[in-house]
This record gives sequence, structure tokens and C-alpha cells, in this order.
Amino acid sequence: MKTIFSFCKPYLKPFRGRIAALILLFIAAGLMSVVLPYLTGSFLDALINGDAGERMERYLGLIAALAAGEFFLGYASERIYIGVQCRAGHALNADTIYHIQNMPYSFMRDRNTTFLNQQINNDANAVVIYCISVLQNILSSSLTLLLPLTLIFCMEPWLGVAMIAVNLTYYVLFAFFKGPVLHAQREFMNEQADYFSKLGTQLTNVRFVQTHGLARSYIARLGRSLERLLNSSYKTQKAQYAFGGSDVIMQCAANLLVFFLGGRAVLRGRMTAGEFTVVLSYFSMTLGATRYFFSLGRDTQRTRVSRDRLAEIFDQPEQTNGTEKPADIGRIECSGVSFRYGEEKVLADRNETFEKGKIYAFVGENGAGKSTFISLLLGLFIDQYEGSVRYDGVPIEKLDMRAVRRELVGVSEQEPMLLEDTLRFNLSFDDQAEVDEAEFRALCEMLNLDAFLRSLPDGLDTVVREGSTNLSGGEKQKISIIRALLKHPKLLVLDEPTSALDRESARKLIDYLSGIREDKIIFVSTHDEQLLRICAETVTLAKQ
Repeated sequence: MKTIFSFCKPYLKPFRGRIAALILLFIAAGLMSVVLPYLTGSFLDALINGDAGERMERYLGLIAALAAGEFFLGYASERIYIGVQCRAGHALNADTIYHIQNMPYSFMRDRNTTFLNQQINNDANAVVIYCISVLQNILSSSLTLLLPLTLIFCMEPWLGVAMIAVNLTYYVLFAFFKGPVLHAQREFMNEQADYFSKLGTQLTNVRFVQTHGLARSYIARLGRSLERLLNSSYKTQKAQYAFGGSDVIMQCAANLLVFFLGGRAVLRGRMTAGEFTVVLSYFSMTLGATRYFFSLGRDTQRTRVSRDRLAEIFDQPEQTNGTEKPADIGRIECSGVSFRYGEEKVLADRNETFEKGKIYAFVGENGAGKSTFISLLLGLFIDQYEGSVRYDGVPIEKLDMRAVRRELVGVSEQEPMLLEDTLRFNLSFDDQAEVDEAEFRALCEMLNLDAFLRSLPDGLDTVVREGSTNLSGGEKQKISIIRALLKHPKLLVLDEPTSALDRESARKLIDYLSGIREDKIIFVSTHDEQLLRICAETVTLAKQ
């Protein structure tokens, strides 16, 4: 439990005031629940003794007031709980994703993103919900256990002894079952995340499935994942049923015990019927509190799985990122640069110099390492290459390359990604930024996007649908080029920029690049002979 709270502390600390209020509300509600059975028992004894008439209104008023108090306290605590849980869960979720975004890209290379997303979201919420629930319940449950137990001892000591025996038995059962439950739960959660990731691919790859006629085989693949999930579910159910079954048996035994001891006390005149009713209520409350602590052990084991999986992500070091922020990029030098993907050699002892005012072409067959080399020069493999890369004489390890890429680099991919947001946001990546609409329209005209521009129902505020389904592949690539150009970067990277353009638009883009190259370095990956003619140098790569 301590490790879970230590892990979650930074995300709960900003809400400590609200959590304190939540705890106080639960304690108040718990105290009301302790008082209510006592009033009920007293009223029952008064009825039996025939003197309840004159006090009936008082009893009923107190009972109604307690019920109303519990209702409003419950509503207020639920409101606070929802706010804290959502915000703290989001903070942990966002922190985990931000950490992944700043880790070496190799971490994501062989991972299923749908699986990872499912896991992170479930685990972050599980850890936060557990911590808030424990904070709000453990103190109130302790009071609900101790106060009624003390009152039971005062009314009938043997019942108090019986309750202590029940608690000790619960503890022994927890110690016996916690190992198998933790192992089964860990396996189930991994299989569940894998199943939902494969379920997600059924929808995200619809076009691919339709194109290749894979609907039946894709569903069959999902079925195989279901079988693994089902097997782990059976194992988890078996472990949890044994755990929960012992709880049911203990609950039944405890009820039989209280009826036996309490009934004998009433028959012998040591307790009234009203007091026995109070004892029954208190015994039920203490049993409920005991069962909470019993289930808390099971929940702790399950939450440890979530905490451990998140900790495994945070234990992965982030990619090196320096502190120096250059205002310009005049020269990029690389010497002795080599790079591998595992055992696969991609680059070997590359020595290149790139200067402002020039356009450089990266050429080579598919898989030769063009994209890898450019990504390396942008600092995306900063901890994984051999050799040296310098921006104006400064090693990229000392530069804040995240800021460099954000502020000084413009990139257009051959297969660009557009976010499910407005076109305006996709052009600027900033809700507050203004897009120069005159320049945007001029670039659209250059790339023959006039008709597209006129078709936008809400102009730049038109929303790009999920997967960019309301745009063609060519339109996406053109928007990606415009996005990079609107940034006015010091380093411009264009991957096959003319592949989706007609001849006239390609010619205009080439002329445009010739006109803007004086104050920037331009990298193009291309097979276009027209574009190659304006390049100052060609960087040729071949498979190793």
C-alpha cells in the first residue's frame, strides 16, 4: 500500500484540501450511521414497555434528520470525489504519456499503441481511485469498526470476543490467498489489454481489411485473443472465488454466532430485545468494516499490478535533452555517424556538412536509411547513435532539441498525420496562434488547392475528421507542406514533396523553395529530377 501511495502522492497533493473535506464528510456520515441503530433499538424498547407514545415524534424526527443528513453528506462527498478522481487521474495519465513522448523512439517501435493506451488509461485510473477510496474509507471504516465493537463489549462481552475472533480469521485468510490472487490478476489485466487492443484494430484498419478482404480472418484473430482472455478470466475467477467464498462462509458463520450468543443473552435477561436489535445492527456494521479491510487487501494486490506497470514505464529513462536554445541554424555537421536498429546496421561512418542557403537532396532506395538519417539529424535518436552531430558547433546533446524542433524546424512527411481538430489547429498546433490567412491562400493557390479551400464549410475552422476521412491523400500531403512553410523554419524537411502534386504545382513549389532557401537549410527526400536540379548537394544512401 505504501508504494502505491508514494507513487500517487504527486497527483493527489494538489487536492489535499478537497480530500480532507471528503474524509470529514465520510466520518460524519459514519458517525450518523452508528447513532441510527441506537435510536432504533431505544424506540423498540420504548414500544415494548408501552411508553413510546409521548416520545414518538422525537424519535421519528431524529431518525428523519439523520437519514436526511446522510443523504446530503453522501451527495456532497460524491461531487468532491468525482472532481478529484477525474483531475488526478488525468494528471497521472498525461504525465505517463508525456514521459513516453520524451523517451527514445525505440520504446514505441515494437509496441502496440492501442494496447499501451488501454493499459495506461486503466492503470492510471485504478491507482488514483484506489488511493482516494482508501483515504476516504479507511478512517471511517476504522471508526465504524471500533465504536460499535466497543458498544458491543459493553452490552455483551462474549459478542465482542466473537467479533475479534472473526477479524483475526479474516486476516489469516487474506495472508493465505493474496499471492494467487495477485498472480492471476496480473495475467488477466495483460490479456484484457491485449484483447481490447486487437478489438481496436478491427475499427482503425477497416479500409485495409476491406481492401484485402480480411474481415473473416481479422475476426478469427480477435477470437484467438478472446480465448486467451477467457482462460486467464477462468484462472482469475477461480482464485477470486476461493478468496470471496471464504468471505461468504465467514459472514454466515459470524451471523450464526451472533444470533446464538445474542439470543441466549436475551433469553437469560442480560439484554433487552431493543438492545439485541442494536447489537445486530452494530455487528453487521463491524462485519461490514472487517470485510472492507478484507477486500482492501485484494484491491491492494490488484492495484499493485497497475502501479507496477506504470512504474515500469517511468523507470525507462527519457531521451537526453540539453538546455541551450539556439536562435538560428546556420550549419549542421555530422562526423563518424553510425546507427543500428538492434543488430541491423542502417548508417555507417557518415560525414556530412549542411549549410544555410542550400537545398540538400537525400536519395536512395527504400530502406536505405534516408528517413533515419534525417531523424537522427533532428535529434530523435540522440542516445542511440555513434559519432557526433553539431548545430553551429554545439553538440546536439547540449541543445534543447525539443525546443529546436518546435520552434526552428518545419517537417512535411510523405504520409502526414492530421489531428482530429480544426484545420486552423492542424496548421499551427496552437489554439492561441493566428494563421496568416493571406499567406495560407497564396500557398493553397500555388499547390492547386483552390477548389479544396472553397469547399471548406467553415473555412479554417472546418474540423478534420478522425483518420482525415474528409481529405484525400494528396490534400493531406499538401496541407502538411503548407503547415511546414507557414512556420518559416530555419531547417525545412520535406519528404517526397512533389509526389502528390500536378506538374504545374510541382514547378511552382520548386520555384518557391529556390526563393526561400537563402535564410534556411532545406532537406528534401526525393526522386523528382526537377527538384534534384535545384539541390546544391546530394546525400546518397544505400542499404548496409
